[in-house]
Amino acid sequence: MPLVVAFTLGALALLQSRDFPLLWVYGVLLIASLLMRRWRSLLLAFTAGAVITAFEAGRVIDSRWPSSRFGEVITVEGVVASLPQAQRGEAGFDGEARDGVPSTTWRFRFDPVDKALPSKKIRVAWYRSSESLRGGECWRLRLVMRTPHGGINPGGFDYEGWLFRQGIGATATVRGGERCEDTGSHRLLRLRQAFSDRLKAWLPDHPALPMVAALTLGDTSGLDEDDWQAFRLTGTTHLVAISGFNVAIVAGVVFWLLRAFWRLVPALCLRVPAPRAALAASVLAAFLYALLAGFEPPVQRAALMLGLLALAGAWGGLGQPSRALALAWGLIVATDPLTLLAPGLWLSFAAVGAIFYVSAGRLGPVSGWRAAIRVQLMLSLMLAPLTLYWFQGTSLTGPLVNLAAVPIAALLTPALIGALLLTALVPVIGLPLLTGVADALALGQQALLWIADATPKAWAAASPEPAALLLALIGAVALFAPAGLPLRVFGVIALSALFLPPPRVVEEGFRATVLDVGQGLAVVVHTARHTLLYDAGPAYPGGFDAGRSVVVPYLLRSGARKLDRLIVSHGDLDHVGGVTAVKAALRVDQRSGSGSDQPCMAGERWTWDGVGFELLAGPEAGLSDNDGSCVLRVSYGGQALLLAGDIEAQGEARLLATAPDKLEAKVLVTPHHGSRTSSSAAFIDAIQPELTIHSAGWHHRFRHPAREVVARYAERGVKQIATGDSGAVTVDFDMNGRRTNMERRRAKRLWSTPADHVWHNHIPDRYETAR
Repeated sequence: MPLVVAFTLGALALLQSRDFPLLWVYGVLLIASLLMRRWRSLLLAFTAGAVITAFEAGRVIDSRWPSSRFGEVITVEGVVASLPQAQRGEAGFDGEARDGVPSTTWRFRFDPVDKALPSKKIRVAWYRSSESLRGGECWRLRLVMRTPHGGINPGGFDYEGWLFRQGIGATATVRGGERCEDTGSHRLLRLRQAFSDRLKAWLPDHPALPMVAALTLGDTSGLDEDDWQAFRLTGTTHLVAISGFNVAIVAGVVFWLLRAFWRLVPALCLRVPAPRAALAASVLAAFLYALLAGFEPPVQRAALMLGLLALAGAWGGLGQPSRALALAWGLIVATDPLTLLAPGLWLSFAAVGAIFYVSAGRLGPVSGWRAAIRVQLMLSLMLAPLTLYWFQGTSLTGPLVNLAAVPIAALLTPALIGALLLTALVPVIGLPLLTGVADALALGQQALLWIADATPKAWAAASPEPAALLLALIGAVALFAPAGLPLRVFGVIALSALFLPPPRVVEEGFRATVLDVGQGLAVVVHTARHTLLYDAGPAYPGGFDAGRSVVVPYLLRSGARKLDRLIVSHGDLDHVGGVTAVKAALRVDQRSGSGSDQPCMAGERWTWDGVGFELLAGPEAGLSDNDGSCVLRVSYGGQALLLAGDIEAQGEARLLATAPDKLEAKVLVTPHHGSRTSSSAAFIDAIQPELTIHSAGWHHRFRHPAREVVARYAERGVKQIATGDSGAVTVDFDMNGRRTNMERRRAKRLWSTPADHVWHNHIPDRYETAR
């Protein structure tokens, strides 16, 4: 076990590095391990972990599509290497192509046949397609290629890290395509696709079809946002996404059935003992189930872990299951060290470890429903710090709901597998049984939706400090320590660290963070005791929601438990889209601007903790929605920040006429994302900014900020930052001046896409050539 820990630490050290270590670092580690006899094996394991991880990470990074070829259109032949996910009407589309033909948005992984291409795995989106895609098909596609890139925000989802973990070398959109001659590859995927087609034929339009596909094929594309919200609020996500629980249930049922059958035949028992035969069959069933589910990393881990535990049991080694778990962990990390970045790895092993810990019999004898409650309570307490760390929250009703949901799922999952097998062999008998199981699943799903609707506040949104989370994790273990150890009081005290108030973001002045929400705007202003949100970023039906993915995680990570004020500058989707998710997660004491009963009124002032706030403009008759944006000035110690929404030339002219003496600000968030219709010369001269921040999407089709706008600021010596390049931009204002930090620079990791951070008296190449 110490060697596995050392290997893991070496891999983690590499993954947390900003850059690949130089070769001499590995040399020093190797020499030190040879010279130090006592720690030799541990140092060698640590070095091996770092080297293997560096090799794997380098392989993935080398497969990336070059930034210099961003947007290049290529025609490439390859295979649809995943079950394609279909969605109608995504991202504001109505599901109809321009010629009126019904269309679909497809998302899938595409593996090119041409090995000369740098990217071996491409994540593809095909918008408004009238084609019908199937996994394993050969296609010749015309692709617009893009370098892997995503928003970088404190506490937010790391899309670049996710692509890196999946080995994706490029993203692309389809301009057109045609089928090509099948190569016969991806046979397992073709079987899964055929099985998916059969499911749709067996259960046409059945409400439980998405659940059936999720529990058998690992295909969750049919579940919508309401379903996932219900699973999250009730703490039952682990029952839907195929993982260790599902694999263990299938294996357990096969073990129990085969052992009972084996004992009925004495001749078989003489050849192979019933428990050993049942154990081998259960492992085989687990691996077949994992293959049916696509053999993705979660089911790979579960099948491998089960196999190793079965071997340990066959050899009489289950007295020390920790060794089998350590061996499973070591094999998984050694074969795929990038999986250390996946929350599922840590959660699944923590859950199995907790179950063995509680079931070891050291806590006093209990049985039946009391044992089930103790295991569920232990799992909830043990996993709470981990879910708070990765998901900024945990379900309050999860422990209670799972007491009923887990046994029901344990019955329905094997029943579903059996019904499917019987339907494939004897449809006349199997199909009614399958329909009955599907009806039961539909009822269960409706029950979860009802519970979620009845308990909308069941999700405890919080993001405690890492030290508090670690202390709480230790406390959970101590609380269930073996009988006789006086650790219960310590466990309760340690767990209470989760409820400690977060440290203040600022002690003096204010902090403004312009979040990287793509093509949109969301700005958080913190004073010593107050928090203001100006706009909440975009949200698209069935697609990206900046409120849920960016704004809420940042607010929770910064310690905010409520918003003292929410200002929505105007009604455009890229500013108001995320409001619903924000209001669902945090209390909002006061709301003004678009969508509220309190419009922005020019001249309104207030002070928080010595920081001045003033609304300079709002909607007015005769102005467009953009020009009627709420304009907010925040000031402290002779410095100011100006937030101007999406005002254009007319709105700027109104400000120059009504508040010319109030516009000066050292920092300006560019009006309308740097559009050519804004940032007039007179407006810039009135503000006299030293820093301007363009909240705009990276390589977005709108090409914001516009080349002439960038040039206009550059001519005046204004420092410029674009969130699409730099990630979230944080500016601290206090009596000592101003400090600026860019998240892409601060949180740089091996997989981070490099980008220009600050523009000063120059224009990046892509804006020189932009229209």
